[in-house]
Amino acid sequence: MSGWRSRENRKIAAAVLLALGVAVAGHAQGGASTPATSSNAGTAGAVKQSQSNGQPEYTLQARVPLTIVDVVVTDEKGKFVHGLKQTDFSVLEDKQEMKPSSFEEHRSETTRTVVPTAAPMELPANTFSNDTLTPEKTGPLNILLFDAMDIQVGEQQVVRKRMLDFVDKMAAGSEVAVFSLYGRLTIDQGFTTDRELLKTAIYSKKHLPVVSPLEDAWQDPVNQDPGLKSQPNYQIVDREGQIAALRAQYALAAMTQIARYLSGIPGRKNLIWFTGSFPLEFPPFPDPVAFPPHPGEMIRPQSYSFENEMKDATDLLARAHVAVFPVDGRGLEVLPILGDKSVSAFESRNRNFVNQVEHMAMEEIAEQTGGKAFYNNNGFAEEAEEAVESGSNYYTLTYTPTNQKIDTRFRTITVKTNRPGLHLVYRPGYYAVSPDESLSGMKIPRPTALQAAMLHGAPDMNDILFTVRVVRARGTESTLPVDNQRNSSEMKPPYQRYAVYYTTEIGNIAFSQGADGNYTSDFEFEVFVYSADGGKVLNSTNREVRPIIPASTYQSMLHDGALSSQEVDVPAKGEYFLRIAVHDLNNDRVGTLEIPVSSIKLEQDDPVLSGTKP
Repeated sequence: MSGWRSRENRKIAAAVLLALGVAVAGHAQGGASTPATSSNAGTAGAVKQSQSNGQPEYTLQARVPLTIVDVVVTDEKGKFVHGLKQTDFSVLEDKQEMKPSSFEEHRSETTRTVVPTAAPMELPANTFSNDTLTPEKTGPLNILLFDAMDIQVGEQQVVRKRMLDFVDKMAAGSEVAVFSLYGRLTIDQGFTTDRELLKTAIYSKKHLPVVSPLEDAWQDPVNQDPGLKSQPNYQIVDREGQIAALRAQYALAAMTQIARYLSGIPGRKNLIWFTGSFPLEFPPFPDPVAFPPHPGEMIRPQSYSFENEMKDATDLLARAHVAVFPVDGRGLEVLPILGDKSVSAFESRNRNFVNQVEHMAMEEIAEQTGGKAFYNNNGFAEEAEEAVESGSNYYTLTYTPTNQKIDTRFRTITVKTNRPGLHLVYRPGYYAVSPDESLSGMKIPRPTALQAAMLHGAPDMNDILFTVRVVRARGTESTLPVDNQRNSSEMKPPYQRYAVYYTTEIGNIAFSQGADGNYTSDFEFEVFVYSADGGKVLNSTNREVRPIIPASTYQSMLHDGALSSQEVDVPAKGEYFLRIAVHDLNNDRVGTLEIPVSSIKLEQDDPVLSGTKP
């Protein structure tokens, strides 16, 4: 295992170099490297300079790579416009026209009509495969984020029911995941096309209304401090300021986490964020000249601004190819008005203004990522459907910027069309920063293909097809198998052991035939144990194989598959997920499959696994 770990470290280091575009060259080779393809992630080239002794020296120079721009085009009635050509568009960066490198149109009505050519294969009990015959993938992935931090307790069940309405209406083959934010970000359901799984994740007995842990006095009347109203107004505002700051911090942290999670998954992603919104700065009060405070309402609240953090989060989202569609879960809100005796004029003025500022924040986040904000509307399901349609009907243009310097400056993108009367939606620009750093200078981990494929809830990969039979032991044990890697303090005995028996199709695994006629390869099997909410990897195991097989055996394996097995433990109590992968170390292809342990049933004829107590 230690040998594999050192090998994996070398692979990660190599992947980072490739991601940065570093050219590894001998002294006999010079010149700049070709920038790597990425979405404004930045890259680096090897540039030859001379040392004082005349020997060449290689230094790193930052460069900006291929830029990807998704453009949604609608007519005067808001209908999507199809059939445009590359010549109908012009793209400018900082007012300088760019030459498009590629052009592609995406249509929901064409990607959602593919029907399986055969019925899905029936598998025996406890047998699973990533070779599933489902409708063709419908383009972008969709994430429904339920923000329990910012949705009023009285509105939460309403919002969940509207989310169910959306799932009922979504087109067949749409891949959707369900996330929740309540103190921390959790994955309720990974990406799936199964409506029933999505409905269970959205609306089940465990999803009872919860009061925000921030105890927002504006949000949750049942959670209000009875003595709050009797305090001087400056204390009310100060408390509101502290709560608003926490709401902003939680939301921006979630946006950053989602961006990093989705960065390893290729293609466009639509994040539909059901929230109560938040102001990016506080206090968001009206002009004191236009709205002079009443006597006794002079305030000295704490202040904050999260503009820089918001820019950092939206930049990470844009680089991860994520469009954000915030939906105000409060719906059509009836706000207090001047003259209402139940509230003071101070409360009435400023609550209206707070809502305006919050909606401006929603619009800014949407605009910076190429999405759209929805608020003051009770049609949550319709808004979610519109968001998915916007994210499924668009044009993708790419270009290589003429300005290749990484200077952290914001580069403005302008897209124009020669067709009159059309409305274009796209992200307004990007920051020229290195791919391994955020705007604030924080290091960003660059996931390998295997690391991205092993994310809990990520779409199953099928570059390598395999079937597994998972056997559950008839007893528990107190020690882990020698090749298991305990990754969390939550991994405590007693353990439940599972054996994973692989049958892997080797057609997409690279084999080389030597002079002796034998075939060789290098691939690995890996299992991660995830907690039910996807927050932690509790345990893992890896097995690398380097077969050397005669030609006759190779031909037999092409027909029957390659056989292998692993054992992995999970805590004996609770719900967990097994994320299983086969990875070709030569061509970096991956196949993955995720299984809830609750779907693995104990069978009478299952063997007693090693180390278990019957």
